[in-house]
Amino acid sequence: MNERLIATSISLSALGNDGSLFFMDIFLPRSSINVLRLIPREQIIGDGIMSPMQSRDEFFKRAKKKVTIAVSSRDNLLIQSVSAVDELNKSSNLLFERLTEWYGMHFPEFRTPDNAKYVEGVLAIDRMKPDMAKLTPVFGPQSQSIADKARASMGTVLSEEDILQARSLALQVKSMWALRNDIEAYEAKIAREICPNMSHLAGPELAAKLVAQSGGLQRMAMFPASTIQVLGAEKALFKHLKSGSRPPKHGLIFQHAAIGMAPKKVRGKISRALAAKLAIAVKADALSHNFIAEKLKAQFEAQVKRIMAKAGPADAARPDRNFQQRRN
Repeated sequence: MNERLIATSISLSALGNDGSLFFMDIFLPRSSINVLRLIPREQIIGDGIMSPMQSRDEFFKRAKKKVTIAVSSRDNLLIQSVSAVDELNKSSNLLFERLTEWYGMHFPEFRTPDNAKYVEGVLAIDRMKPDMAKLTPVFGPQSQSIADKARASMGTVLSEEDILQARSLALQVKSMWALRNDIEAYEAKIAREICPNMSHLAGPELAAKLVAQSGGLQRMAMFPASTIQVLGAEKALFKHLKSGSRPPKHGLIFQHAAIGMAPKKVRGKISRALAAKLAIAVKADALSHNFIAEKLKAQFEAQVKRIMAKAGPADAARPDRNFQQRRN
């Protein structure tokens, strides 16, 4: 057998021309190791068997080049956009709660389940002199009722300066929502670009979150389906490993409508089916770059139909009505 195929690596340290210490890995035929052990370290470097690097600058130049290649991946843009959307959601929710408490001092009777309409109401309502021309485009038929409540409100009468500060906060919340929507559109665009198969199969938003949770597309491509299934449920998984509690059935993939709207007893089976298809899709995105998502999606939908048929008509007709609310 050719001894070049029977090779091993050893680590050696060397001093550069400027006195810097370097560590290097070299590959040699295994039959040469015993001979190498008999040669003094000084002779190994001096005879040119392992030449030291030219200088410390060249060492850092190579390191910078590798770092540049690592950070220039499009995956990093996707990861940053996902994190930005999450942080904007948290910040805007906190500021919206502050706005409701602040404006609630002035008009506590004003309530609406739509957060966007509440912000528009803060900007449009004049409690002392309600303007129907401003209220009607926002609230429609409810405008008259809101105007009547505003006139009879038991809230604190605030000065013009106080109202302006509350409205300034409302404008900031509104602008944060607009920024979040812009970044979400950008995130979906990047997801369709770097992982078209996953985006077609699970949606660009969920695909982006899975890539971000994995730490990159190439890293996710190495994950088995069982790992993809519980991505995002690490706390529940470690709790199961530590205390023996029930293992999680799903992580981030619960946000897929086929899982979230399904009865609880079949969510685990649908999660495994989706994770298996995602494991194939991410390998196609990262390695082969072939578009196979339509075939995978058709297979997944057929598998979901079989699972729901086995579950029985009673369970299939009882979807999770709160899924959309929890998802938002």
